[in-house]
Amino acid sequence: MGKYIELTCEGRWEYIKRINCEGVVLVLIYNEDTQRFLTVEQYRPPIKQRLIEFPAGLVDIGETPAQAAVREVSEETGFQVREEELIDLGYVYSAVGISDEKAYLFAAIVNNQTPVHEVSHSVIEKHHELKIMWLEEKDLIYLNAAKVLSILCRFKAVRENPEIKFK
Repeated sequence: MGKYIELTCEGRWEYIKRINCEGVVLVLIYNEDTQRFLTVEQYRPPIKQRLIEFPAGLVDIGETPAQAAVREVSEETGFQVREEELIDLGYVYSAVGISDEKAYLFAAIVNNQTPVHEVSHSVIEKHHELKIMWLEEKDLIYLNAAKVLSILCRFKAVRENPEIKFK
């Protein structure tokens, strides 16, 4: 058992259960002036390589997913988004065959005037050399982090039809 996961067995089925958190958040940041998406590249030990993703992190106990989204965006990128600016894109399960992890998806639309503060990365983030970059949509489809494609799909659907509501 780790700090945030444990191996669970139900009959012959083994899976990873999230503990000591309320799930994870993933936040798509879109700059409407440049038509680019804010991404974070970091090293992921389970696959032993760097991946480009959207800002993400754990939802602390007692914290709402929206609060976690605001915190993670600020911690990883320096952008200061407010809860009321978040577009709720529902949730997905990260890997239903191996984990019960629920990933809450949000988006925020920024522009060139959106305030950005200096990023103060944690010791772990510094160790993994977190890199921030803006990518065009055409570049996102080549990324290997599955949740990136899920959130992009939902964001595009809401942009085309703002009446869509996700669970």
